[in-house]
Amino acid sequence: MKSIKLATKWGDRESPYIIVTEPLKKTIFKQLGMDPKTTEKAYIQKQDIEEILGESQLPSEFKSELIKVLGKDKISEDPWARITNSLGQSYIEMLRSRISDISNTVELVVYPQSHEDVVNVVQLANKFLIPTSTVAGATSVTLGIEPTISGMIALNLKSMDKLLQVNKDAQYITVQSGILGPQLEEQLNHQGLTLGHFPQSFEYSCLGGWVATRGAGQNSTLYGKIEDMVMGIKLVTGAGKTLTTRTAPARAVGPDINQILTGSEGSFGIITEVTLRVWKKPRKTRLAAFFFRSFEEGLHAYREILQNGYRPAVMRLSDSEETYYNILAQTLMRDPPKMPFLYRYMLKFMERRGYLIGERCMGIMSFEGDPKLVDLSLKKAKSYCKKYGGFYIGSRPAKSWHKRRYELPFIRDPLIDYGILIETFETSTTWDRIIDLYYNVRKVLKQECPILWTHGSHFYQSGANLYFTLTAPQEKDNEVEQYYRIKKRILDTFQMYGGTLSHHHGIGRAYGSWLPPEIGTEGIKLLKGIKKTLDPNGIMNPGIFDF
Repeated sequence: MKSIKLATKWGDRESPYIIVTEPLKKTIFKQLGMDPKTTEKAYIQKQDIEEILGESQLPSEFKSELIKVLGKDKISEDPWARITNSLGQSYIEMLRSRISDISNTVELVVYPQSHEDVVNVVQLANKFLIPTSTVAGATSVTLGIEPTISGMIALNLKSMDKLLQVNKDAQYITVQSGILGPQLEEQLNHQGLTLGHFPQSFEYSCLGGWVATRGAGQNSTLYGKIEDMVMGIKLVTGAGKTLTTRTAPARAVGPDINQILTGSEGSFGIITEVTLRVWKKPRKTRLAAFFFRSFEEGLHAYREILQNGYRPAVMRLSDSEETYYNILAQTLMRDPPKMPFLYRYMLKFMERRGYLIGERCMGIMSFEGDPKLVDLSLKKAKSYCKKYGGFYIGSRPAKSWHKRRYELPFIRDPLIDYGILIETFETSTTWDRIIDLYYNVRKVLKQECPILWTHGSHFYQSGANLYFTLTAPQEKDNEVEQYYRIKKRILDTFQMYGGTLSHHHGIGRAYGSWLPPEIGTEGIKLLKGIKKTLDPNGIMNPGIFDF
């Protein structure tokens, strides 16, 4: 029986940096109150793939007409293709894949190669009222691609990966939406350009997913979130019609249609092409790391930098618990465990200066662009950090983070295999609320999540995001209910203390129930009205936004 858990495994490789050694396991088990001799959990896969999939519920006429329109080579009913296009990367999906608790899967997967192919498929889906989802990278952590009903099909856009236009004078590009991050960035770099969008999922996520969820890259402080880069969109509506917005640097022609479609998560239609701002590839990059005596002091320093007009490319600030575990993990993931002498000496020196274990927080920044501007920005950042007790510790910790910045998701599979709940939630709020929100989330969750890391990774003049990584031992025979209980507590706390439901992961099918307090009753009516206009038969990604 093929293990269904492989359908939610992160990536197509093993990480050279995330090594779950025996010392690391024992440390995690001890912190979680687990038996240090814990072995991998014997998840019981109750069904094989064929049993989960069952009999096809698609009308035979639909399949035959689909073959006539596209040809057999663009259509797959392969069981593994159906499973992998029905599951994303959230903890609950990874858990369900281990216990074969999968309610619905898509009936077949279509691989369009052009905008016209998408039009033809959506028009045919309307004719037969076939619910349709959109997939490419399948890295959603909010149930963005998981079917909520049976009888759905998936359009996988991974073959739509062409860079269609590059305008170096005006610095914009037009790209098909299925292109993966590394593929797009490599082509831009060859022309001396960059998009500046590097989410943690960069290796495996695609442009269409970034736009559909209003994603953010790690360099967002300088380049903005993806919605700040969008200049034009080409979309196949749920009715199978083409909606195209004219490319422009700015406009005043009523509500911005680009922003209505950005973040629509496949509910209004399928984004096939996007026109984006790009930048010249930076001539110089400098990295810097700081220790602060507390998370609050670090936040004050970051706010001061931004409110005085300086824009690092990357700004990250880990709280004391995340700082502690990051340093410890880098030691314990070595075989044998070892901390470099100079790093150990530096930490002892910091202790003597009052930057104490369990209180100190590490901040990381990156500066890029014109060499003179880079040097000036770093100099001013150092001065503002110093004002709030920030101690500059050089570039090495920042370079280490940069080298490993796409690696952390690789730790999830092995921890879940040991019976550990590990999940992330993120929010954003204004500076006047951020400390209160941070402490109240910790108050609500810390008792049942013994490991609770927090960092800010996207900072603004008016506020910042907070990104929580929570870890707890699974409750035997209650694993699914445990997750939903914790999810409710953290989302309720976000909303109670002024945080958004999400800053860059999107809503998907996971957070829809919490949407009314976020945008109000009239906001819900507006979204439903737009959906009714663009998708009158309600076939596009049903369940997104809870409707």
